[in-house]
Amino acid sequence: MFDYLQLKALATVVSEGGFERAARVLNITQSAVSQRVRSLEQKMGQSLVIRSVPVEATPLGKRLLRHFAQVEMLEQELQAEMDGDDPSQPTNVRIAVNADTLATWFLPALSPLFNRRNWLMELIVDDESYTHNLLRSGEVVGCVTTTSEPLPGCKSDPLGVMEYLCVATPGFRDKFFYDGVDSRSLLAAPAVIFSTKDRLHHRYLKQYFQLDEVSIWQHTIPSSEGFLDAVCREMGYGLVAHLQAQPLLDKGILVELTPGMRKQVPLYWQHWNIKAKQTTLIYRALIAGCRQVLLSMDVPYAQSTEAQARR
Repeated sequence: MFDYLQLKALATVVSEGGFERAARVLNITQSAVSQRVRSLEQKMGQSLVIRSVPVEATPLGKRLLRHFAQVEMLEQELQAEMDGDDPSQPTNVRIAVNADTLATWFLPALSPLFNRRNWLMELIVDDESYTHNLLRSGEVVGCVTTTSEPLPGCKSDPLGVMEYLCVATPGFRDKFFYDGVDSRSLLAAPAVIFSTKDRLHHRYLKQYFQLDEVSIWQHTIPSSEGFLDAVCREMGYGLVAHLQAQPLLDKGILVELTPGMRKQVPLYWQHWNIKAKQTTLIYRALIAGCRQVLLSMDVPYAQSTEAQARR
């Protein structure tokens, strides 16, 4: 049996990034925090944290944190049932999500559920091809990801497909693509990229124009809203999710540069494979919201079924 006071100390040290801050959160002395973590390390027979700045968990430490997070979630659910969803005892739910999902359909899908259940949402935003790492480490109970293969001890449920269109303003098109879109004009025009993790743009260039890992002129703007704003301000062309692009296309603010050449990104909800009300209800709410806005996975992808993409 684990000593859950020791596990709580370990989790707080890692989440707060150090022993001193963990002591303030737990309202005990720093030496008491150190003793609890040290005792747990002695029981496990190896180090559980890398004593750096900030403190990081070792591989075994991450496994223990994941176990503790699962137990804590189940205890919160039991407490909520016993207290009748006492508003003074809200349940915290940590989820990893990509920026485009957060900017479009995620909150409309989940906000009614969280309002009804007296749950508190804590989101961690990362590229959708990286969010599953947060689930693996136990930092979140679930994530929106492009990874279809479930992690060990997890379940992967399909959500739908986000489609990305290559767009620009009419003025930008007339300036840089007056002779059409080809490899030459794409290399001469500035692009807008979401982040250094963003590989969707390069995959698009490789798939449709045989430009493999080329160096391009690019603005890097790690915000879904800021990214779209930069494209609308004629700073560059970019790949924009269909939920954000279509209203601007309808108004003539943007134009699609390469009709028929779109990137489709399948999304999945990965979560711990335990009987927990949280993850079950969240998936039901997500899938209900997805049916209204995402493309169905039952429809064959137009050009690509790559599971690694952007945001």
